[in-house]
Amino acid sequence: MQSEEFVRSEFDARRFEEMMGATHRRAFSMAYQLTRNSTDAEDLMQETYVKAWRGFDSYMPGRPFLNWLLRIMQRAYLDGRRRDNPIRRAESLNSMISPSDGDVQELPIPDRGPSPDDEVIYTEYQAELRRALRELPDVYREAIEMCDLEGLSYSEIAEAQRTTIGTVRSRIHRGRKFLRDIVQQHGLGLPPI
Repeated sequence: MQSEEFVRSEFDARRFEEMMGATHRRAFSMAYQLTRNSTDAEDLMQETYVKAWRGFDSYMPGRPFLNWLLRIMQRAYLDGRRRDNPIRRAESLNSMISPSDGDVQELPIPDRGPSPDDEVIYTEYQAELRRALRELPDVYREAIEMCDLEGLSYSEIAEAQRTTIGTVRSRIHRGRKFLRDIVQQHGLGLPPI
C-alpha cells in the first residue's frame, strides 16, 4: 500500500514539474505584472508553486493548469498585500498616534514599483520593440497598434481599415507572428514583465 502511494506521489511530482516548466515564463510574467519588481516576482512565484504543490490534489486534469496556477498566484499576492498593510498590522488606530504629542506617526510604506534597473531594461525593450514594429508591413502594423496600443475592438479596427472582422483577426495574428520573428532576429529576449 505504501509503495502505491509513493509511485503515485512520484508520478504527480513528475507531472507537476512538467506543467510547472511549461508555464514558468507566463507565470513569471504575471508575477512581475503584479509586483513590478523581479525579486518580489521570484518570491511570489516560489510561494505560488509551493501552494500549488500542496493543493495539487485539487487540480482537475483536463482544465488549463496555467489558469489554476494564476488564480493561486493572485490569491497569494492579495494575501501578501493584506499581511503587509501597515494599518492591519497596527493593533488599533490609536497605536498609530504618538501618546506624547498626539501627532500621527508616519508609517513606512514599501515601494512596490519596479527597480531603476528594471525600468531601464523595460524602456530599452520598448524602444527596440517599437523599432521592430516599424519593420512590419503597414497593414499588420496598423492592426496591431490599434488593437494592442489603442485598445480598439476588432469591429472598430475592421471599420477603420474598411475590411471584415475575420481579416482583422488574420492581420493581427500574422502581424504578431512576424513581429515575434523580427524580435528574435534582433536577439531581443523577453521583457522583465
